[in-house]
Amino acid sequence: MTTFLQVIILVAIASIAILVVYLIDRVNTLQRYTRLLQSDISESEDPNAGPFAGLTGERLWDAVSGVPIDGWDKNSIDLVRNRYQLVLRKHVEELFLEGFQNSQAGIQAIPSTSRFVQTLRGPVESWIPIEHAIAVHQAGFERGKVKEEDLSAVRNALDDAVSVLFGLAGIKLPRPLSEHLVPLTETEQAAAAVASAQANLALPGASQSAAGVTVPALMASPAAGSQPAQVAPPSAQTAAPNRGDALAAALTASDTAAAKRPRDS
Repeated sequence: MTTFLQVIILVAIASIAILVVYLIDRVNTLQRYTRLLQSDISESEDPNAGPFAGLTGERLWDAVSGVPIDGWDKNSIDLVRNRYQLVLRKHVEELFLEGFQNSQAGIQAIPSTSRFVQTLRGPVESWIPIEHAIAVHQAGFERGKVKEEDLSAVRNALDDAVSVLFGLAGIKLPRPLSEHLVPLTETEQAAAAVASAQANLALPGASQSAAGVTVPALMASPAAGSQPAQVAPPSAQTAAPNRGDALAAALTASDTAAAKRPRDS
């Protein structure tokens, strides 16, 4: 009986010990999750968090477009503007693509001024004025329904809208976005190549060089029935006997013969 009670007591103690260890582990796990959750909350509430140190949405646009922002100087805004170029470019491309897709689906819609753009450091809320968002969206909408011969009008409309938008943001694009969003068709590329060749031929230097190349080619390839003397090189022509010199020599010989006759008689 005593042995049985001892076994029961040992089992109970072992169970209590296992339970205590389990509870301690659970408490530690909850503490770790709590610390991680607190750090996430603190980062989300940090006004300086994000790729642009807290600037986002319309406030980010105001900063790059010249509106004074408390705590920001010109040099800091210039650094933000350099990174913001990629965000604004993606925003415009997505707006154009949205307009194109709406055109293909036959949907008339007014685009939103805000859009979340993915960057290497996470999503960024981008905002642009509604009139520029509509202009870019409309260019994409027209791209979806116009014929090839009318694509130049779409390019001009897109480049005009983008030029104004990026100008307000103080950003200079190295190349027009239409080269990427509305590339030249094969027909347009061929026409551009022909126009470029004609423009090069119209240059004064090009015409002179062309003349210098074609003339020797004609001389080197005489027509059938032409005389060999017509294609003789300049050195051969200068080596031919001079008629004036031959005539003078003949007259001199005649005068000499006439002068000797009286002496002989």
